[in-house]
Amino acid sequence: MRSSVRYGLSVATLSTLVGGVLLPPVTPVAAATPSAWTATIPALIHDSRLTDVAATGPNNAWSVGYQASTYTGYSIDQPYALLRWNGQTWTERRLPHEAHVLYKVDAAAARDVWTVGVRRLGQPYAGHFNGETWTAHAPWTAPAGTSDLLDVAATGGGRAVFVGHDGGRPLVVEGDTRGFGRVAVPGTDGLNGVLRAVSRTQDGGVFAAGERYVADAPYPEPMIAQRVGGSWRVASLPPIPSARLTGVWARSSTDAWAVGTQDYDSTPKPVILHWDGRTWQRVAGPASAGWVYAVAGDANGNVWISGTNPIPPYIEYPGTLLLRYTGGRWSVAYGPKVEGNDPSIDALANIPGTSAFWGSGAASTDGFRLAGVIERTR
Repeated sequence: MRSSVRYGLSVATLSTLVGGVLLPPVTPVAAATPSAWTATIPALIHDSRLTDVAATGPNNAWSVGYQASTYTGYSIDQPYALLRWNGQTWTERRLPHEAHVLYKVDAAAARDVWTVGVRRLGQPYAGHFNGETWTAHAPWTAPAGTSDLLDVAATGGGRAVFVGHDGGRPLVVEGDTRGFGRVAVPGTDGLNGVLRAVSRTQDGGVFAAGERYVADAPYPEPMIAQRVGGSWRVASLPPIPSARLTGVWARSSTDAWAVGTQDYDSTPKPVILHWDGRTWQRVAGPASAGWVYAVAGDANGNVWISGTNPIPPYIEYPGTLLLRYTGGRWSVAYGPKVEGNDPSIDALANIPGTSAFWGSGAASTDGFRLAGVIERTR
């Protein structure tokens, strides 16, 4: 998958108000709780990774990513991975048009699904599923290699919000299957940065998370662009140097979470931020070290965060890290091993109407080869 020092995809980021209830200061959990997750390896070509998952109900879900990766590229012409869950099994689907690698997927309904990625020559790609067929779209056109659309939020009725970067500047694109246009977000003019993740709410809110560089600093600081009450703006965040956000999830316009990692290339520490409708505050979670990738929650107040646990001196393969907030308490769970190894869970999604969750990522199997992995809470 294409990446660069500043703008590539991630592998695959107290005291605050949540729903009007004050969260007590968090005490680190001494021991991890038993795993509530099970793992499956779908039938994909070796050296695969599933970078996102989305669900519209217990019997319908999608997962995307790539397969057949090599040191020099890919061993097949269209190495994207596109899987669909029918309530019993995951099966691979193929697109009727050109796509190279898929980054993210989101679904407003079973007949309204969007995926985003890149075409073979490097141009941004998007696909829409109407319940019967997939159609190709180009929400943003730019010379190959100059722009990326990195995530999508399906907002209903064939509409979607895409985020990424354009020439190193934060990019938000919005529209529907008939056409798209760039969104002018006050506060992003002249900014050097990227938006990596986006989440929408039922009441019309949209939250996009990533990072920005200030005064040509070598390391970034977190950035969130949000649309609350109909207007876009760059949110005011607590100062967190050398950090980037890679995941965001919102229950409503007054309850949102964003996660990422501080000091991500040295001594990684989780970054957990919460929005209460007025301010973003940093939350002290139960793990003091680790990379954090994704966050998702449900309608009942449960929140899961995925990442990996570092093993000093940070050169050994880390273990799966899953943080859970429920009932006013945090806990730590280390996910199931796959062929004796710990998967990296890059994405999380709630199964609507339930308190169950999907997770997707990759695990090292068959020696050092990667295999796409899908996990689910029991």
